[in-house]
Amino acid sequence: METVDIGKALLQLENLSIDYRINTGMLSAVHNVNLTLRHGEIYALVGESGCGKSTIAHNVMRLSIDHNEVINGRIIFEGQDITSIPEPEMEKIRGKKIGMIFQNPLDSLNPVYRSGTQVTEALMLDGMSKKEAVLRTIELFRDVQIPNPEQRIAAFPHELSGGMRQRVMIAMMLARNPSLLIADEPTTALDVTVEAQILRIMKRLQQKFRTGILLITHNFGIVAEIADRIGIMYAGEIVEEGTVFDIFKNPVHPYSRALLSTLPRYHKSLRRIAAIDGNVPRITEKRAECRFRNRCPYSSEDERCATQSPNAVSFGSGHIVRCHRAEEDRV
Repeated sequence: METVDIGKALLQLENLSIDYRINTGMLSAVHNVNLTLRHGEIYALVGESGCGKSTIAHNVMRLSIDHNEVINGRIIFEGQDITSIPEPEMEKIRGKKIGMIFQNPLDSLNPVYRSGTQVTEALMLDGMSKKEAVLRTIELFRDVQIPNPEQRIAAFPHELSGGMRQRVMIAMMLARNPSLLIADEPTTALDVTVEAQILRIMKRLQQKFRTGILLITHNFGIVAEIADRIGIMYAGEIVEEGTVFDIFKNPVHPYSRALLSTLPRYHKSLRRIAAIDGNVPRITEKRAECRFRNRCPYSSEDERCATQSPNAVSFGSGHIVRCHRAEEDRV
C-alpha cells in the first residue's frame, strides 16, 4: 500500500453517542465513539449490518429526517463542533465541504434531470456560469473515467449502468472540492469488475486532491484495497482501531478475529466458511457490560464481561482495543 501524506485532523468524533426514541424507551445506536480522520486519509468503518456505521455517517451530514435522535458528545469538522450549529450554516457545509456517496445512486439521482445537469447545478451554486459549469462537468466525468463525457452529460440516470451512475455521484460530490467525502457502501450494488474500477477512482482522487474519506463498508476486500486505518464497529461501539496492517496481521478483539475468520481463503479446504453465531443486538437499555458478551467465546471465563464495560487498551501506536481479555494480554 502506498504511503499517504496525512495531515492534521479533519473530522473528530469525541465521546459520540446517538440514541433514538422508541416505544419502549431509547435505542442506543452509537455509544461513546471516538474517531479521528485526517486530511488525505481513508478511514474505514467496518462491521455487520446494524452496528451503527451508517448512523454515524448520516449524523455527520445532519441528515436525520424525523429528528428523533438524542446526540451526546461532539462532531468536530475542521475545528468546529457541528452538532448544534443552525441548519442554514450546516447547509453551507453540506455538499460544499462534506460530500456523501450513498449506497444506491439510482435513488440519489433525480430521474427527470439529465446526469450532467445535476452536476452543473452544484457548480452554479458557487457562482460559476452555465458554460463554465458544463465544461467543468465534462472534466469531472473524465476524471471519474466516464467514457464519451460530452455525450454522457445529456443521458438520464436510467440510461446509465449502475457503475456509471455511481461515477456520476462521485463526480457530483467532487464538483465543489469537499475536504471530506463520506462513502456509505459505495460499491454494494456493483459487480466485482466495476467495484474495482470505482475503488481505483476513489483512491486516485484521494491522492490527487488529498480528500479525507470516511468509508462505510462490511467488505474487508475493499478495506485491504484502499484504506489506511480501520475502525471495527460492533453494537454501536468501536471495539478495535488500527492501521490496515495492525488489523489484518494482529487482530486482538474476539470480534475482529471472528470477522476475519469468515473471509473465504484462496487455498482449498474441507472446512466450511466460518460464521459468527447470533446477530448484532438492539441495545435498548445501557448496562455496564461488554456488548459482545453474548457472542464471545471467552465471556464465560471472565465475570467482568457481564458487569463492566471494557476500557480502551493500547497495543502500539494507534492500535486500540476495547476488551477485558485484551487487558490481560497487554499486561
